[in-house]
Amino acid sequence: MYEPYYQTSWALIVGINDYQYTQPLTYACNDAESVAKILVRKFRFPEDQIIVLKDNAATKQAILEAYLGFINKASDPNDRVLVFFAGHGTTREGLRGPVGHLVPVDGDPDDPSTLIRWDDLTRNAELILAKHILFIMDACYSGLARQRVVTPGTERFLSDMLQRPARQVITAGKADEVVADGGGPEGKNSIFTGFLIEGLEGAAADEDGILTANGLMAYVYRKVGQDSHSCQTPDYGHLYGDGDFIFQGLGGESLFEEPLADALVQWAAGMPEISQAIVTPVIKPSFAERNGYSDPNDPSFGRNDWSGRLVEVRSGPNSSTEIVRAFSWLSLMVEPVSNQPVVIDIAREAQQLRNYRAPGDEPYERFVPPRESITTIDSVILYETLPRDSNQWKRYLRIDQDGNIEYAHGYNVFVEWDGVRCFSYVHVIGGIWQFVHFAKHFLSNARYDMGVQLLVNLVGTRGTLLRDFAKGHGEDGKTWRQPRGPELRLKCHDPNLQLRYKSVLRTMDRAESEQLILDVATKLGLAYNHQSAPRCFNYNTDVFPWNQYFAGR
Repeated sequence: MYEPYYQTSWALIVGINDYQYTQPLTYACNDAESVAKILVRKFRFPEDQIIVLKDNAATKQAILEAYLGFINKASDPNDRVLVFFAGHGTTREGLRGPVGHLVPVDGDPDDPSTLIRWDDLTRNAELILAKHILFIMDACYSGLARQRVVTPGTERFLSDMLQRPARQVITAGKADEVVADGGGPEGKNSIFTGFLIEGLEGAAADEDGILTANGLMAYVYRKVGQDSHSCQTPDYGHLYGDGDFIFQGLGGESLFEEPLADALVQWAAGMPEISQAIVTPVIKPSFAERNGYSDPNDPSFGRNDWSGRLVEVRSGPNSSTEIVRAFSWLSLMVEPVSNQPVVIDIAREAQQLRNYRAPGDEPYERFVPPRESITTIDSVILYETLPRDSNQWKRYLRIDQDGNIEYAHGYNVFVEWDGVRCFSYVHVIGGIWQFVHFAKHFLSNARYDMGVQLLVNLVGTRGTLLRDFAKGHGEDGKTWRQPRGPELRLKCHDPNLQLRYKSVLRTMDRAESEQLILDVATKLGLAYNHQSAPRCFNYNTDVFPWNQYFAGR
């Protein structure tokens, strides 16, 4: 329903200094003017689509009429709306908790009928079709009825946030606090709006120039709360949805057309306390969760109908070899996480993947899919069997119609030697490297180049070793000593291992993939108590032994 850009922008800006029934303020009108100007100058809000109400113009009727007018004006689902209020706020206790109110110019704090209930604004926000609405309240009151937003870790994809609805709010202070009128860093605004303007000018943007409401709110929350002249603590959060109001995109893009590239955005940590009465929205299980790869501590981690066909090799005394159902294997998953559509033609891919040709000659590009294939109602599975037994699989590649990809390998990746269970370090890392580039190439051909999540899963790791270190000469002509003696004690203590990464396919290049692989190799080494450079690279270098990898494959 939503696009990764905005159609247009709307704003209602209210500032009240001279109240009819309560004490006046000094800086509220300045605050309103400052916000209106920066929206036009920096963020391309059309001046004729910003409604500014100050002092006598900011009556209860005028404010509500302007706000409810967005029902017809901001009628495109890809619009954004910003509501700013600088003035008095008050809180009244209700049967189910505190209820926040805004005080218009003709409002009497002792007469509730003259005030604007906060939840009148939030309820009517449902009638405004714009995907993003941000309320910025330079006033003190409580009863915000926020919700905890479920996010995939500490990073979000920009395109994903742009394609999800959001209703967000930040207030200058809480019900028991007096919000300062003045005290801003430039001496022209309140302390809250002063830091808000500072954040909008760029201080709250990330290193890529992206400025989100979440980032802005976290910046203002931190700056106001830590200022030595401040006696107030802003309160912020989501009212609804898990999108994010975006002020500017990658490199300062204004976001009125589809962005040239996606980006990962840090999701601010340290959210203030959240009302426990709000129900967390139900989130659809991911591809990994549906296939049993959600909890590495679960005894059934990764065990499903497809992985149940994998086999491993067990070698015993006198060079005897046994092929058995795999207890340990490598599973790699790539999941598209942006709302950019991706539709895979299962029947076509079942034919084309059997004749897949690598896109380049670099070793990490030379992924070879299995040749045998079967299809289900929503996926294609390519697999490699043992001779004379089609039910025992060395490895398989599974792709569903939504672009989720899994590659699982047991036969060459894992082996048991005389009771010692071992993962092949070089084969694991080389396989991951090739799979990452295969997934990028495959999804790019399907016209998907936005955000993906990569999961690296090693199943059945407790009590296992890493073996098959890089054999090439490295620093000072040295080589790694293969596991023996003391190294046989370096066993993994975790039942399973899982590493999660996020990347944007359009911008992922060789350098980024190399950094990802180095991080995977380092973390897997640490899981086996290898307190050294990763031993899957030539001794103390970043040179990967591709010849050794291909020979072992």
